[in-house]
Amino acid sequence: MEDQQSLLQPFLPAAATATISATSSSSRFHNSNSSIDKDLIFSSNKTVIIRLAFVFSVAAISLWANHEASKTFDITLINDAADSPAGRRFTLSYISNDRATRIILNTSSFVEHFLYPDPHQYPKKHISHVTLRLASRNLTAASIVSAGTKVNDYVIDLTPSLLEEENYKEAVVSSILRAMVRVWLWGHGKSGVPVKLIDGVVEYVAEIAGFSREEISSAGDWSPECEDDGGRWWVDKDMRHVARLLQFCETKKEGFIGRLNQAMRDTCHDHIVDNALGFPRRRLCGLSNSNASWAPQNNTLLVGGL
Repeated sequence: MEDQQSLLQPFLPAAATATISATSSSSRFHNSNSSIDKDLIFSSNKTVIIRLAFVFSVAAISLWANHEASKTFDITLINDAADSPAGRRFTLSYISNDRATRIILNTSSFVEHFLYPDPHQYPKKHISHVTLRLASRNLTAASIVSAGTKVNDYVIDLTPSLLEEENYKEAVVSSILRAMVRVWLWGHGKSGVPVKLIDGVVEYVAEIAGFSREEISSAGDWSPECEDDGGRWWVDKDMRHVARLLQFCETKKEGFIGRLNQAMRDTCHDHIVDNALGFPRRRLCGLSNSNASWAPQNNTLLVGGL
């Protein structure tokens, strides 16, 4: 009997058994807690990632919305010379990185604020769509502006030879700027408005922006001619000569260019410049231009940041 009783007794004392049970239970509890902690950490990280993704998405949408809102008109870019060296440069340097769009917006903003300094006083021309197209062959001018297929749509054709110039970046911006002046001018393409007068305004604004074909400011002492031309003094004049006189008028009567642009909106006649001045142009005869204020901008503001 004693032998049987000894066989039924456990190999370890009760205290030891209790300790093992407690240890096993503690181990299982610890493993369970570790698993829960890992789940919580994973869930927390997942939540953070989702929130960050949401924030970035909202930021991206906001930036896109602001970019779209900053565009006062739609813009389309077309490359009709894609297979030529000039066309490949145009795609790489102006289409793929959206630089052409930025140039259009920047030059448009400059011209708009110059021609319409006070939108309440000077009603703006409405522009819906601008298409910038690199022509398939060289043109007779660096840029040509024409009407689009719809009302308030405009097409700017660039000559491929611009992309072959050594300083092509400045040449492209200069050409687009001049084109945007034509787009914003009330008189461009309007019947009865003298082309030479439009050309003079374009050249004057380009000069102000820092894109000069020939420094008007270096002309020195100068005063307008006083020949009896019946008011149409611009008919046989070079665009730089017209720009010089327009600059002279602006210095003598601030806001002259804005008023001249508005006058083109309604009608055009021989004395349109006199009306914008507020007095006959002949009163300017003999007045020296040597002290006239002339401060063209540094065009790196339009070129360097693009």
